Amino acid sequence: MKRSLLYTSFLCFSMVLFAGCKKELLEQQSPDKLTTDNFWTTRDRALTGLSAAYSQLESFIGWDNFVEARSCREYYREDFVEPGSDAYNYSWWMEIYNFNYNSGNYAIDLLWRDNYRGINFSNQVLEQVAAMKPEQIDDSSRNEILAEAHFLRAYYYFKLLTNYRKIIIRDKVPQGETDLPKAPATRPEVWDFIIADLKAAEPKLPLRSERPGTELGRVTKGAAQAYLGKVLIYRAGEDAANNKTYYAEAATWLEKVIKSNEYSLSANYLGMFNGTLTNSTESVFELQQTNDESNGAYYKSQVSDWIAASELGGYGEIYGTPRLLTEMQKEGKVATDGLYDHRIYNTIFFNDAYFNDPANLRVYGGLYKDVFTTNAIAFRKWIPAKLEQLGNDVAINFPLMRLSDVKLLDAEAQNALGATDLAMTQINDVRARAGMPALHLTTVPDVFHQLMHERVMEFTLEGSRFYDLRRWGLLVQNMHDAGREITEDKGFYPLPLKETLNNPLAK
Repeated sequence: MKRSLLYTSFLCFSMVLFAGCKKELLEQQSPDKLTTDNFWTTRDRALTGLSAAYSQLESFIGWDNFVEARSCREYYREDFVEPGSDAYNYSWWMEIYNFNYNSGNYAIDLLWRDNYRGINFSNQVLEQVAAMKPEQIDDSSRNEILAEAHFLRAYYYFKLLTNYRKIIIRDKVPQGETDLPKAPATRPEVWDFIIADLKAAEPKLPLRSERPGTELGRVTKGAAQAYLGKVLIYRAGEDAANNKTYYAEAATWLEKVIKSNEYSLSANYLGMFNGTLTNSTESVFELQQTNDESNGAYYKSQVSDWIAASELGGYGEIYGTPRLLTEMQKEGKVATDGLYDHRIYNTIFFNDAYFNDPANLRVYGGLYKDVFTTNAIAFRKWIPAKLEQLGNDVAINFPLMRLSDVKLLDAEAQNALGATDLAMTQINDVRARAGMPALHLTTVPDVFHQLMHERVMEFTLEGSRFYDLRRWGLLVQNMHDAGREITEDKGFYPLPLKETLNNPLAK
């Protein structure tokens, strides 16, 4: 999405809210001001409102939100990472890493704020587009825009529910201060709400192949199906009494994605994370960035600088641990070409002949050929392919849902249902892309332990590990194994201080 479109979105919504206050105070309406009555009048205006609903995905706007706060929240809570030396200068980062944060932590506040902004924008779309007249918008456009807004609202709630133990359901645009105080819902109520939104979205969304190139990044039917599967599996981790029901339904939705023939695993794994491959055949839902400034685009960031090792000229705010390397190397050099699992080389830089081969200089053309003769374990994901891009805003798309995740989630559901053969089919498909031989495991515990390993190999530094460990009931033990101190109550963030101060019913 372009800067002009998003800027217009924020401007229009600001003007609508401002004009509403003026109308109440002065009991008059200026004919040249946008209000909720005269903004939602065309399909293009509806798309502008929808753009605002997309704008809060992953807290993308801003350095604090996306680069620092999101990176700390998503990565520092993984048991296979450690902060770089500079991170110790930022108390709110280290509070996340050390699990000694409180309700006033800045990163926790931003997560709450941005996702509720996204919910509010989505609610505006749902209310206003539904009320538009037939002469203002055609039925096909209306249905598709409403479906996208349902999906986005579900996405924001899922983000909140997987991070906070208690959240508040806001299913309409507040009409005044009296609408703002509201008590948190129960977790089952929120799970039901998320699933209902996704099911409302799925039938009206187009397939990926039906989206023109100008609409890359917008939600598709496959994305709704994939997230239905993921949400149901996460819910299964909280509800042991009904988990078989959730696993079975999750498998049904995930199989729809797999069998749709809309997606395939990409041979270029690294390209999905270094800016050279965008919206690949594997991408089910992807956060868009761009270097195209012809229309004032500003969808690019400096996450690469934050992650890149100081040895490479980055800020070096995060490194892998020896425990991560041990896990990633544990199968040995059994790939078809005699190397380790190829995902190792595409995820981390480490002291290995692969990176220290003078005949094949793989680290920025050999400029840093001596760096990885040390014990540093640096991340390669989210680092640009070209050295000169470090130190600048870089457009690297962030895949939020990939086919490999769909396959491994399906394998997890099938295994939980006892169908180990079906589970291994999906696991082996993902392994084959990494040059790894097929496995023939037949017991549920063996398949599960392999799944744990595959998810480390496939999704390290993609914000999955913490949530996986928690839903499996293995969070505290693995953190302790990593020398990290955590108690069960730190598996979720507390309600932000601002919310409890401003909402008397938030407890």
